[in-house]
Amino acid sequence: MNAPAAALLARCLHASLMALGLWVAMPSVHAAQVVRWASGHTPVLAFDTLDGRRFDSAAPMGKIVVANFWAVWCAPCREELPLLAQLAASTQGQPVEYLLVNTGDSNAAIEKMRSKMPANLPSLRLSAEAQDFRFSSLPATVVFDTHMRARWLVRGAIDAQAEPLRSLIADLLAEARVVPGKPVNAVLSLGN
Repeated sequence: MNAPAAALLARCLHASLMALGLWVAMPSVHAAQVVRWASGHTPVLAFDTLDGRRFDSAAPMGKIVVANFWAVWCAPCREELPLLAQLAASTQGQPVEYLLVNTGDSNAAIEKMRSKMPANLPSLRLSAEAQDFRFSSLPATVVFDTHMRARWLVRGAIDAQAEPLRSLIADLLAEARVVPGKPVNAVLSLGN
């Protein structure tokens, strides 16, 4: 190898190693960010079923509701859906309801994606009047407490251990079990 080619190769290798070092040191831009729901009010779950009926927003009362907003074109959303199914399986029997809310894809595209899911989580469609749930980026997940108050917004995809959703759900379950002035057994029967 001639000297100019060897020098160029050395500079390229050096630049590549420096870029790799910076990349490793950077926090992930795809890591989920948890923020307290701060809009001042609890939004109505204005969703439609895939066959066009209105979702009954009173149905999950007494349960923690995890509403995940996704789209077929969103690669992190597609990666997150099986993790949500695993999280749902791990909380089976507890008062937790999972809703997959599509933000505008066709029914055919939604069904195709659902066919790849390891579990059958309720799939809904965002209604036109659901302005509180228009997010600038996906995936986004809103976590409601057992009184259907929006408590947390998780921006970005959860990790392989379903964090931070797993921790938020555990905290809300613990909170629901210890309500001042109410017997514990009355609180535990909320989801039954």
